[in-house]
Amino acid sequence: MSVLVAWIPFLQPMTALGNAWWLLMVPLVFGVSVVHRAVQDPTMDGYWGRVVRLSVKANAMLGLLALAIYLFVYFVIPLLRAD
Repeated sequence: MSVLVAWIPFLQPMTALGNAWWLLMVPLVFGVSVVHRAVQDPTMDGYWGRVVRLSVKANAMLGLLALAIYLFVYFVIPLLRAD
């Protein structure tokens, strides 16, 4: 219990999730989508459909961004290495 007293979330991530910590992106994006749609939409007609569409688009874009960064780090940067 005393370990959690001094826990700093962004500097010392919890290891309970192991390598699956990135899956927390899905509920985070869903929550942001719910709030964004609630603030931006003038009516509640079709609200949940728009929330789901925004969540899917945002998660897909974040996944593509992660893939682009992965490809850049593992394939482009080694080509720039000076020998």
